[in-house]
Amino acid sequence: MGEYYFDIEVYSPGRRPDPKKDKVISIQYQKIDMRTGKPRGDLVILKEWESSEKEIITKFYERFFKKRRSVWDFIPVGNNLNFEFEFLQEKFKKFCSVDFTSFDFHYNTPHFDIKALLLILNNGEFKGSGLHNFTGKTTSGVVIRDYYESKEYDKIEKYIVEETEAFLVFLQKIMEHSSKWLKDVVDV
Repeated sequence: MGEYYFDIEVYSPGRRPDPKKDKVISIQYQKIDMRTGKPRGDLVILKEWESSEKEIITKFYERFFKKRRSVWDFIPVGNNLNFEFEFLQEKFKKFCSVDFTSFDFHYNTPHFDIKALLLILNNGEFKGSGLHNFTGKTTSGVVIRDYYESKEYDKIEKYIVEETEAFLVFLQKIMEHSSKWLKDVVDV
């Protein structure tokens, strides 16, 4: 199976990101071992500012979806993956001529999303359930727009690396303690 940490960054001049109007500026992924949460490969960052949105979307599509033999070839692991799925569907349709009338990432792609766990850890509250509130990550993604507008691409890359590392450390803790948590739940 192909489990990958997966995330995107987008540039949205408005308040709420819109997959039809806004731009995907990075796609990042890293092969991981789901038993441990540890990386099994290098972090790959596809950067729009070094090429184009079309090029990074097309490259990602060709790598994981064009010749995919099985849905198990690319299993995204991340936080709030619905956001990524909505953008990917729209961008694949736009740049890769993919017809999604019979395919939907939300239901047809196995994935592992920690968003529900963050909500549980935050007493069921959405406000305050961001990854940065539970890890060593120093900020949320709100900084990306300013970095992008001021062409501080090195800061975007630093943010991506920090976010990836924070996510993987958190995932490793989940995997490390999951058998104990399960035992506690079953014994109740």
